[in-house]
Amino acid sequence: MDLKEKYKQVLLGNPTLIMGKKGINEGLLEHISRLLKKHKIIKIKMLKTALHGEKKEKIAQMIADKTNSHLLDLRGRTFILSKVSLDPHDI
Repeated sequence: MDLKEKYKQVLLGNPTLIMGKKGINEGLLEHISRLLKKHKIIKIKMLKTALHGEKKEKIAQMIADKTNSHLLDLRGRTFILSKVSLDPHDI
């Protein structure tokens, strides 16, 4: 399965991880890194309590930066991360 098909499957599927009220911490970042290593592309949903007054775009980009991944998509409080960059025109 190529990455384009995997992206579409992840986009339509359930979140791989739901981020709760504890927000971003070392344990969460390590878990995301392990999930990215295993699945290559993951979908993360943030609960309202995970925002702590921060903008969701900032949180998603911060997680992408700290896990050395690429933010592919952000819709509402759900975003998709990938270990490899995909060209938006190919999706």
